[in-house]
Amino acid sequence: MGLLNQNQKTYYSGDNASNYGDYQFTSLNDIISGFMVAYVGESKLIPKVSRTDVQFHGMRAIQEFSYDVFKSVKSQEIEVPNTLKMILPQDYINYVKITTSGDDGIERNLYPTGKTSNPFAIKQTSDGTYDFNQQDFRKVTINCPSESDITDGDRLTISDFNYATGSGVSVLNFVFNENSDFYDTNIPSDTGSGLRFSVDITNGAGAQSVATALESKLKQSNRFKVSRSGSVITLEYVKILDSYSEAAYVVNTTSTPQTNFNISVINTGSTSVSNDLQYQTNSDTWTNYKSHTPVDLRGNDYESENYIISNEGGRYGLDPQHSHDNGSFYVDSSTGFVHFGSSLAGKTVVLHYISDGLGTDSEMVVHKFAEEAVYKWILYGIISSRSNIPEYIVQRFKKERFAEARKAKIRLSNIKIEEFTQVLKGLSKPIK
Repeated sequence: MGLLNQNQKTYYSGDNASNYGDYQFTSLNDIISGFMVAYVGESKLIPKVSRTDVQFHGMRAIQEFSYDVFKSVKSQEIEVPNTLKMILPQDYINYVKITTSGDDGIERNLYPTGKTSNPFAIKQTSDGTYDFNQQDFRKVTINCPSESDITDGDRLTISDFNYATGSGVSVLNFVFNENSDFYDTNIPSDTGSGLRFSVDITNGAGAQSVATALESKLKQSNRFKVSRSGSVITLEYVKILDSYSEAAYVVNTTSTPQTNFNISVINTGSTSVSNDLQYQTNSDTWTNYKSHTPVDLRGNDYESENYIISNEGGRYGLDPQHSHDNGSFYVDSSTGFVHFGSSLAGKTVVLHYISDGLGTDSEMVVHKFAEEAVYKWILYGIISSRSNIPEYIVQRFKKERFAEARKAKIRLSNIKIEEFTQVLKGLSKPIK
């Protein structure tokens, strides 16, 4: 009858690390099975119900409890890139807090700014009228040959935006490598312009294997939209460039073409007229916000023991939400990004957020403090949706559901009387 299915040696072994602490949780599947045994059957309140109905209400219980009952806060840490944007997590519902982590490892709260946004910026002509002209992004196909038609060091060159100067055109070089020697070719040189990617292929590889290796490196460059069908790669630029060039060259040459690569242009990147409004890539509001240099509103260092007040009243009237230099952010839910102020570039930030607990099967677990609350949620959900149940029965289980949810929330609040008492002792300290 015991619930433990491992001996202590197995549990504490390193191979079982992924299961440490799992006894405090019960899987949703076990809860559904338990509900079918305890609440469904002859002479019971629910004589018959499908397992699918029970599963639906069980998942709804996990979803609702994840928001304000379960301790289900997740977190992600990144270093803020130069774009000053963070992609929202795949299972993101809402943020709890966003902090910056300093050299001491202490997290300091960032505060949301309600004074800016990233609106869709409509393209306009010089006289202010809306510009409906759209530039179609260039699209090409690359038909890859097999390895036998490629010489070690052959390369494919593709135009790219010159990120180093912020304007103009650079080039990306995809060098085919058959022997794990990245330096088979002197072109491009190590000091030459543009980036170089090594496309590793094996001897005897077919055209589809060559295309798979090239597709991987094109995606790694993060410059194009890339798809593949067999040995044919479709490549679409994500920026409109001043000029375009896609070519394949024989090893160590700049003019001898590698003719076994068949490159075709599907769309030249021409301008056409659309019936829909056209938008700028970035709004002026967002561009100005991320380029703005914030002002430190703290005044002098209040943490310094040697600080001598020389500007009495200097902080009078400061708004506490702005009187800090931790940085600010805002969440753009429509595009799926968190936008940060310029002072956070290169710093470590931590996003604490809640999900709905339904992302993966391993997440669909219930803490044992809330197990009875989930049973009552399922029971009320099934009974309230039936037409032949007296209303007083429905109201009875509604009250029980509410009471169990409240009890689970108190339990999971994790209030310890010793810790609470320790905090209260500080209230007796005199204020000088």
